[in-house]
Amino acid sequence: MKFKNIFFGFLRTLLLIIAFYSSALYADQYMFLDLRDYPYTTHDFRPYFFDRDEAGNVIKVPDTRNSFQFKTYNLDLKEDVALYRKEVRPTLLEWKKYDAPPDSEPESAARLSGRMEGIIERDLASNASSREVYVATYKGNVEAVSYVNDGTLVPEINTLVANPEGMFEGQTTDVKGGGSALLDNIAQEYQAKGEVKIRLYSINDEYYASRGWQVEPKEEGACGSGPI
Repeated sequence: MKFKNIFFGFLRTLLLIIAFYSSALYADQYMFLDLRDYPYTTHDFRPYFFDRDEAGNVIKVPDTRNSFQFKTYNLDLKEDVALYRKEVRPTLLEWKKYDAPPDSEPESAARLSGRMEGIIERDLASNASSREVYVATYKGNVEAVSYVNDGTLVPEINTLVANPEGMFEGQTTDVKGGGSALLDNIAQEYQAKGEVKIRLYSINDEYYASRGWQVEPKEEGACGSGPI
């Protein structure tokens, strides 16, 4: 009986530790990027693929002939709204329906795609102003999409999502790197406009921290459960 109590006590402690570190790596909170000394402006976020060498090891193979192309849709303009609905919205709806394993990165991307599409349509219906959609394409195909609120004191990335098909670990057919390239493009766009910083609501702090983003102090962030 004593051994059983010790075992369950150990198990409970282990689960608490796992829960703590999981929340630390994937915490819902605001992060910001200081554009005054943005360290990645000289980086070349090229498209790349995964492949396997003769030994069976997964290797990263950059595409040296092609690059990502970027486009911005200003949703204050009727022409851009029409183009967004023709060129981007169908892709978000397609990604939304993507069948991926539960709790995987592709599943999260599919869910965020649906969320982004719904938020954009809601904002268009309510005539919300200063909203922009940023897109990265590769060989004419949409590979990453971001929705940005440009009307706040600090420009805010509401959502950024990449093609779920490219997120499967070990896959060697779909291009990768669109999300990182688009994030870098957005940062450079706002740096060129003279903005001091940009912010986003993160659910994966580790990913953004590795790209120079910092956790925003609580007193500066918005209250509640995140952007709406």
